[in-house]
Amino acid sequence: MGVMEFEAFDGLLLDVEEPRLAHALDALRRGVYEGREVRLVKTLLRPGQRVMELGTCTGFVAMQAARIVGPENVFCYEAHPDNVALARRHFAANGMAIALAHGVLAPRRRLAEDPATEIIFHLSGSIVSSALSPAGMSRSRAIQVPLLCLEEEIERHRVTAMIVDIEGGEVELLGGSALDGIEAIIMETHYRKAGVRKTNTMIAHLIAQGFRLDLRHSAAEVVHLYRTGTGPEAGEAAG
Repeated sequence: MGVMEFEAFDGLLLDVEEPRLAHALDALRRGVYEGREVRLVKTLLRPGQRVMELGTCTGFVAMQAARIVGPENVFCYEAHPDNVALARRHFAANGMAIALAHGVLAPRRRLAEDPATEIIFHLSGSIVSSALSPAGMSRSRAIQVPLLCLEEEIERHRVTAMIVDIEGGEVELLGGSALDGIEAIIMETHYRKAGVRKTNTMIAHLIAQGFRLDLRHSAAEVVHLYRTGTGPEAGEAAG
């Protein structure tokens, strides 16, 4: 690895010499990289929350969350090993001791049926497009990645909020999980990769668990869901 050169984006240092980051630099400099997710994090997260981020990539969104809730209250998961290394460099450069695990999360129900410890993950040439399915990738490389139980990680870290951007993997994960203790979800959905019907089925599953869509903050496939009685409802008078 060559000499690292860091540049500040919204006050956060990122390694601009990292080749995998090259295609994102223009968006970072214009302040639109993961722009909607960052705005929702800044608007919706509150001190005292414990945040799980699925699909950490560069670590940029995780560090925005850490500014609000504290690095010790952010728990990250990333399947791409090169992204894991990149995010860890960024966390270290910004003095943020954010926990980051290499792996893919799966619902407890699935692991009970098939107690596998690893899963195939497809690496894309793009920093943001690797996924469980190679659909839509012109070229990809398959690797084995550790498999972790979502519900166990939520319980272990006492998570209350989730940030999710896992390139279509959300439909199986959140569509089959019990999210006890979670009060808020900021999620990028993927109609093209996951399908409209499967995405809508996942949303229906979350609503059946007591979540509601916040239409004020949801747009362009990025959604905010909150547990009934919290979020926008918390300050409303009864009736």
